[in-house]
Amino acid sequence: MPLGRFSRVSAIAAAACLPFVLAFQPGADYGNYKTTNLYNCSGSFKTSNVTVPNSADTLPQIQPLSTSGWEQWDFFSHGTFPIILRWSQGDQTLRNASPNVGQIEVAILNVNGTNVRSTLAGPLTYQSGNVNEISIGTHSFKWDSAAQWFNVTLRVDGYTLVLNTFSAMLDSFHPDVGYYNGLLSNVGDPAVYGSVPVPRGHSSGYLATPDNQNISLDALTTVRHMFSQSALPPYINKYSSAVAWGYSGTFYDTHIFYQIEESNGTIHDAAYLGRAIPMPGSTDTFESTSVTYAVTDDAALYQLSVNPAQGTINASMPGCSATNNISWAFDFVTANSLANFTDLGGGVTQYYSVNGSTTGPFNGSTKTGIVSGVFQLYQAPTHEST
Repeated sequence: MPLGRFSRVSAIAAAACLPFVLAFQPGADYGNYKTTNLYNCSGSFKTSNVTVPNSADTLPQIQPLSTSGWEQWDFFSHGTFPIILRWSQGDQTLRNASPNVGQIEVAILNVNGTNVRSTLAGPLTYQSGNVNEISIGTHSFKWDSAAQWFNVTLRVDGYTLVLNTFSAMLDSFHPDVGYYNGLLSNVGDPAVYGSVPVPRGHSSGYLATPDNQNISLDALTTVRHMFSQSALPPYINKYSSAVAWGYSGTFYDTHIFYQIEESNGTIHDAAYLGRAIPMPGSTDTFESTSVTYAVTDDAALYQLSVNPAQGTINASMPGCSATNNISWAFDFVTANSLANFTDLGGGVTQYYSVNGSTTGPFNGSTKTGIVSGVFQLYQAPTHEST
């Protein structure tokens, strides 16, 4: 299925056309024009009734045999161990890097006092159908056609990781700069896209160690997906994203954001807020899931302050009649540095654990909970790579 780009002349000729877009996977949501933000506190919507997960969105939108472009899939698991997996093809900061170079970067922290760090390389291949799969050598991640299960199998440095993740929210998040689904920046040729196929995943599995231990895994997981047909510099200076899972006795909130800083000084903020109501006595089985906010570039609905130097992140969303006019607030700090991944072109992606607190409405009153998750910060190289 060949990929290409529409011409800028065609984009100008139509009122709602993207500037220089990829020919996305058939059935993918990227690039669809939306007339408004999807959720804006007009009520709490059942996620499966509003945004059904789309399995085609997670497939490679850049063909592995293309002459240019890059793509990344980030997995973060918070539980038995912090686990960070970055699958990629191409390189986001090197213009002449070919997508046919695939790579998996692995960080599994504090396994019996050992940090497992490794990089696996090889051609990336994929298949689509009832079972979708992306593979690099014998390492694979698979998901079903309903985009409910995402399963990872890796073997590295004598360790075997099997991580089975269920998408508990039954939802996905697509930022939409300019109201184009998945668009993260409207500067550059072509643009950069992204989504969060799994806002809140519940994971189980095992980690087999070189000394024949089988360690059971239990974790919360998020999956993030980004791609472009062009290296990021010079049109993006940096970007950051985070997922913070809030806990209270009666509900669990999931807050996700992207912040993109363009070279012209423009900053794009996109945010998602979903809620899961657990079954009585359960922490991973829910009687309902809903979404209240999914907004992009709307200061009236979302306020975000990210200060990497001080290690603080503050976000707020106003209430409305559906929440008894009670607002949300997320206040957290970036704690331990979990891992750094450096691109071939010099761009650096840093991962930090986050902790803090959240307040929000529940049954007409304000409730407080704790949050934990991960903050991801990408910094472009000082000089553009060629």
